[in-house]
Amino acid sequence: MGRERPVYCAQCGSIVNAGDNFCGTCGARVSPASQEDAPTRQMPVPSYGPTPEPGNRALPLILGLAAVLLVLIGIGVIVGLALTGGDETPSQRASANQPAPAKDPEPTEREQNTEASQPPTEQELGVGDSVEVEGIEATLNGVRILPTTDFDQPIQNPDNRFLAADLTFENVSEGAISVSSLLELVLKNEEGYSASQTFHSQQRELAEGEIGPGQRASGDIVYEVPPESRGLQLDYRPFARGGTYTWAIGDLQGIATAPEPEPATAPQPEEAAPPTPEPEEAIAPSPEPTSSAPPASDAEVAEAAEAYYQAVDREDWAYTYANLDSTTRALYPEDEWYLKNQFFADTEGLELSTIDVVVENSASDPEVGVTVYRTFKDGTSIDRYTLFVQEDGAWKHRFTEEENAIFQPGVPYEEFVASQ
Repeated sequence: MGRERPVYCAQCGSIVNAGDNFCGTCGARVSPASQEDAPTRQMPVPSYGPTPEPGNRALPLILGLAAVLLVLIGIGVIVGLALTGGDETPSQRASANQPAPAKDPEPTEREQNTEASQPPTEQELGVGDSVEVEGIEATLNGVRILPTTDFDQPIQNPDNRFLAADLTFENVSEGAISVSSLLELVLKNEEGYSASQTFHSQQRELAEGEIGPGQRASGDIVYEVPPESRGLQLDYRPFARGGTYTWAIGDLQGIATAPEPEPATAPQPEEAAPPTPEPEEAIAPSPEPTSSAPPASDAEVAEAAEAYYQAVDREDWAYTYANLDSTTRALYPEDEWYLKNQFFADTEGLELSTIDVVVENSASDPEVGVTVYRTFKDGTSIDRYTLFVQEDGAWKHRFTEEENAIFQPGVPYEEFVASQ
């Protein structure tokens, strides 16, 4: 028996099982004759549209790529606009959205206090002006030329002149403050050359060092200045307390010369008629005149030596320099004196405990030798023999050859340090 061919429903085209009289899908009647005579039908194929020709297969691919490219371009435009918007200035963004707030031209209170607390780096002043820096009020009261005499002779050049600057330093703070004319005051001419500090017998000595609250120190600082100096100015540079403050002085020729002091004379009493002695009384002889100045004593020499070495212990180099005799002072410029003394103080690092002075010869001699015995808190003891001489009514320290060998006058500070 051959394979039976499938029978399809004439109504809906569904396959009808052999022997069924009705379609299982639509229910239409299927006659036996139609089952035998019905032609075989092909299974219907669903249609998805026309099949493209082989030559047109690349078109969909091109269209897809174009769509992807358009998407990428759109993303790039969006990102670019976002980046450009990020670079806008605050004022541009504000103008697009809302008005930008106006900037306050006035500084805040904190900014004002900060600016006020910072001192100016430079300030030019005139003679008679004052400047206050970190608790010290400095005033240049005046300037004058001191005469050249047999005792007061220029050291650097015989034609140089002595210029005295009259200054006052007042402590207006609540704590003690140190002042040093050598480290803080420089006299220069218009070419920038600095003058050397010196001493003069007619100057009013300025007590430097530590100044207590409410106290003041006044006196002269004397400079040796060439006679043709022009455009002189005194620079005040407070150590670790501010910038530079300049008093303009002008040309040396325009500064008045101080008159030489006249010798003081005691007023003479009016002459009175001597009383007529009684005949029986004898006239007593007049006493011999005596010297008004008391003779020098060993105690004065010892006191001067002790005061000098007390100043060494407290590192008051202005006091020690002012109390050198003229011979020793001529060997050491003041800046060299400060540096070398400070070098020994920093190197030794000793703190004085006791001091004793023994005068070795008579105080009436031209030079008085003394031996100074010092002991320090770490147990160290130092003995030194040195000299004191009387100048201008005071006992001044004169270096021995041994002391000059230690301090090396005229040797630059760098070479001096290297030799230690």
